[in-house]
Parts: sequence; C-alpha cells; structure tokens
Amino acid sequence: MNDNIKTTKRICKEPSCQREYEAREASILGLTNPIVFGMGYCPDCTKKKHEEDETREKLILATEVKNKRESWRNSCGIPYRFMAHSFETFQPGRSDSLRRAYNKCIEYADKYPWRNYRGYQSLALTSDKAWGVGKTHLVCSIAHKIFDKWDGSPTLSPIRFISESNLFLRIRNTFNRQNNDEVRRETEGDIYREITTVPLLIVDDMGKEEVSDPRFVQRVWFTIINERYDNMLPMVITANLNPDALAWHLGGSRSNSASFERIMEMTGNVFYQIDTTTYRDLRNR
Repeated sequence: MNDNIKTTKRICKEPSCQREYEAREASILGLTNPIVFGMGYCPDCTKKKHEEDETREKLILATEVKNKRESWRNSCGIPYRFMAHSFETFQPGRSDSLRRAYNKCIEYADKYPWRNYRGYQSLALTSDKAWGVGKTHLVCSIAHKIFDKWDGSPTLSPIRFISESNLFLRIRNTFNRQNNDEVRRETEGDIYREITTVPLLIVDDMGKEEVSDPRFVQRVWFTIINERYDNMLPMVITANLNPDALAWHLGGSRSNSASFERIMEMTGNVFYQIDTTTYRDLRNR
C-alpha cells in the first residue's frame, strides 16, 4: 500500500467555524477519495471535539459508576430503614465509648482497601444486653461510605449485610426442600458460598437469636468464620453480648470456642464496647 501524504487548503466543516486551514491528506492506492486527517475539522475544532468526547466519556462512566453503586446498595442486604443512614446523620455525642466507636467506624471505611482487602482487619461493636444504641446505623454507614468510594475499577459486589436471624431462617428454609422439587431452590451450600466469598461481610445482631439447638448455631458460625479466616476476608460484627457471652454463643464456652478465637485474631483482640443511652431514651428526653 503506497501512501501519498500532502497538505492542502480546506474549509473546516464545523458550521460555527467554517474557516480555511491547512489540512493533511493521504491518498491511498485503491481508494477514490483521500483520507483527511482530523476528519475535516480544523486543529482548534479537532481539539474541541476531543475534549467534548472525553467529557462525554467521563459523564457516561460517572453515570455507570453511580448506577452500579446504587445497584450494590439495594441488593447487598442493608435494611430499607437504613438506606438513608450515614455517618453524617449519626449522633456520636451521647458517650465517650460511642464516640470512639463512631471514629473507628469512619476510619475503618476510609482505609478499606478496594483491591487488597484480604488481610484487612475485622471490626466488632458490642453493647452488653443493650439494643438501640446505634450499632446498626454505624455498620450501615460503613457500607455506604465504602460504596461511595468505588472508582469504577472492575470488581465483584464488595459487601454483604446479614443479620443472624435472617441467616438462620434462610438456612432452615433449605431443610424443607424436597428432592423432587422441580423449581431450583437455594441450598445451604449456596448460602455459604455467598457469604464466605464476598470481600466484606457485615453481620448484625450476632448472638441475638435464641435457638433450641446450640449445635446448629455453632456449626453455622464455625463454617462461615473459619472459611473467612482461612481466606483472610474481613468481617464487621455487631452483638448485644459481652465477649464472654458471645464466646458461649459461638462455641459453648470461651475456652472451647474456635469461632470466637478466630474473631478475636481477626479483630486484633479489640472489641468496641458501647455504653450509652438508646435512641429511644434520647427521644423521650
């Protein structure tokens, strides 16, 4: 293929410009018309077109990122009540312990690594036999902030939010599945794969569920915690139990709870105990 490049006078085809400029053309053997560099636009209009294309591509990407964030947010399991809850809407001034937990949660979300999340430390918030102090609000705020940090890089859904009661209900429902069911239903293995492979698992109200068979509780939680421990995947946990009571819930005793010991190691042996008034108490003042 023989190319013959030359310079010629042309009129910019941009209607608002129409000025004459020196255009470069390439005559290619076999083609009737020459190829015009810049697609017939003068250098200034060509630059402007490139800038407009870049702006349009950035806008498309921003829209795609926003839509993906909202899709993740709506499907990860965050309760609808907490969809609009964030760190900005939280009231941390009710006690020193709550303020420490609040600051730690912000730090946790700020430092969460989108790409190198394996090995990231886990986080546990507890309030001994106290409900309504704001733990769920805080961990949902962590999820929202992590979603908002996503820059559009290729990744799987980064977060799964579950409560202990809903987890156990889903697993129990798989026990009722009949072998001759024609409809494909969720299996216990499906549930484990979902929550043991997600980059960040948020567990709300661990220890709240009272069950008649503690072996069921211990088996479920050991399966999940051990799998995430082995694969160095972080967890964020809330519980209305003190550490000793949580150890009993997970293993029957503190000295015989492999699940609890793994959580302790994953959190760096730190549980953030919250002692404060509840939202209900605050409203009744």
